[in-house]
Amino acid sequence: MSAMPSQQSLPTRTPTDFNPLMSEFIDALRNEGISEGYITGHHRGTVRHFLTWLARSGIALRAVDASVIERFLRHDCDCCSTVSMPGTGRWLHPWRKRESSPPIMRFVRFLEQTGRIETPGELDDNIRLLEGFLGRLRGDGYACGTIRKYRNASACLIVWLHLSRVPLHGLTPGVYERFRSRRFTCCLPGVFHGRKERSPGSSCDMMVRRFLGYLASTGRIERLEPVPEEKPLPGMLEKFSSWLERNRGICASTIHEHIRMIAALLPGLGDDPGGYDAALIRRVLWEQMEHRSREQARQLVSSMRMYLRFLASEGSMAGALVGAVPTVPRWRMSSLPRYIPAGELERTIESCGNGHAGIRDRAILLLLARLALRAGDIAALRFCDIDWDRAEIRVRGKSGRESVLPLPQDAGDALHAYIATARPRMANEQRVFLRAVAPYRPLYNPGVVGKVVRRALERAGVTTLAGRGAHVFRHSQATALLRAGATLDVIQSLLRHASRNTTMIYAKTDVVMLQEVAQPWIGGVGK
Repeated sequence: MSAMPSQQSLPTRTPTDFNPLMSEFIDALRNEGISEGYITGHHRGTVRHFLTWLARSGIALRAVDASVIERFLRHDCDCCSTVSMPGTGRWLHPWRKRESSPPIMRFVRFLEQTGRIETPGELDDNIRLLEGFLGRLRGDGYACGTIRKYRNASACLIVWLHLSRVPLHGLTPGVYERFRSRRFTCCLPGVFHGRKERSPGSSCDMMVRRFLGYLASTGRIERLEPVPEEKPLPGMLEKFSSWLERNRGICASTIHEHIRMIAALLPGLGDDPGGYDAALIRRVLWEQMEHRSREQARQLVSSMRMYLRFLASEGSMAGALVGAVPTVPRWRMSSLPRYIPAGELERTIESCGNGHAGIRDRAILLLLARLALRAGDIAALRFCDIDWDRAEIRVRGKSGRESVLPLPQDAGDALHAYIATARPRMANEQRVFLRAVAPYRPLYNPGVVGKVVRRALERAGVTTLAGRGAHVFRHSQATALLRAGATLDVIQSLLRHASRNTTMIYAKTDVVMLQEVAQPWIGGVGK
């Protein structure tokens, strides 16, 4: 390693005009109670190096911002060969590229507080806005650790805007992309101690975007991402949707599926229902069904049949064309209902545990098991549907049919325990079952109830050929009732089937009994 060149052999540029500013900064550090050793070992040389680089780069103090700081932190350093530190006889150390430098940030903060650098002057106000956002998270029940992560992510944006001299109302999509692509760690002594951030698109980015959504909702900024406007349905599809809701009593999710299917068929059918004929209907259906599964094909012809009935009711086409829709074969009663034995069902219910999520899940599973409810019934359950005095519960099934069911003791106790001890306090929310972790929202999607069932089955170690969704509890209850001697009429009433033919499948559940009454094959097996 070569020796450091002597002072006489180098073109010295000792910036003595730095001395008054350095002295003022050192005095400010002493007033803050920072030790002499820390000042000498960390601040003096680093800040002088920064001032030297600014002078060599022709950058005035008042122009220092985030981009300048980032350039300094990543510059290819040769400053040490030109400047010595007055009064020490030592040369500056080479600067190694890094992502942050607390002494530099403290010096920049000193320049701001002494009026040498102009800022938007919104730092304190923006920190108060952040505290308001965090207060809302606390009210929503977020854990302390999660709130801390939100504060770190959002404070990083606030500090970067401050260092970039960008006012809050100037936050645009382009400015936000600059923040996401920054290459240094934002920090500001006394305000925020920066941390190395993860790559864009991580949970940190999600937290910042949620903070920006809060700012937009309070009118502080414009939405960076415009809220996508729902495209209005074509006139005929809009009428079809209203007809399904009004005349057929179909739920919103099923209406959406019908609309989606018909939207795929309309380009082939054309806009004039008066020109439809049997050949056109079959040809368009075949083109769409050719690459679909059997179940998707059944859904497609069902939607087409429903759409043609609507057109016929409107007088737009002849009603006889409904018969042109082909039928996808589906052999009724061709399979056995899948169920879980009673012992494994009870073990699944008892596996939920005593935490808030476990208390909620146990109430859900007991309602599914005792009343054979559907997942959608659980998600749609409201407080007004529970009659505690009569021990009854009202559910709205398919096509909007309402039924009143008795609330068994154990299911009622579990439901009351959840509402009284484990359900998050949300005064304006009438749905009974909510998410177990913040943000607390109702279980709008029946698929979430299915996930609750799958997790419980896995915890209990139940391995069967039965399905692992909420419907397996419904099948299991019907099967258990039949084996206990209940009639198909009773089972039909509990399951709320509109047709007894739907309930008839449970007549085949007792395979052992069927094997006993089955006649032997004439001639014997294998002859």
